[in-house]
Amino acid sequence: MDFLDSFIVAFLMAVFNIIVYIIFKKNLYGKPDMGMRFLTVNIFKDILWLIISLIIIDKTKENLLFLLICFIVASFFIYLPVIKRINKS
Repeated sequence: MDFLDSFIVAFLMAVFNIIVYIIFKKNLYGKPDMGMRFLTVNIFKDILWLIISLIIIDKTKENLLFLLICFIVASFFIYLPVIKRINKS
């Protein structure tokens, strides 16, 4: 995988995470079942990101490992602030 492809994949995940967090903060926070609603939005975001990423990159073991690592790191960075915010309410 060349640098541009990996940058696009990581950039898309960051942008999608920011969009989902803004949606959570503005529309879902403070409503009943906000955690489940967040998970629903986040799953659709992950599926969309995976489809776009698989279109962009070559299907090799190294690239799929990169996608997996990118997914795990990005999930950590979105779930941490959301869980903290839910626990405060």
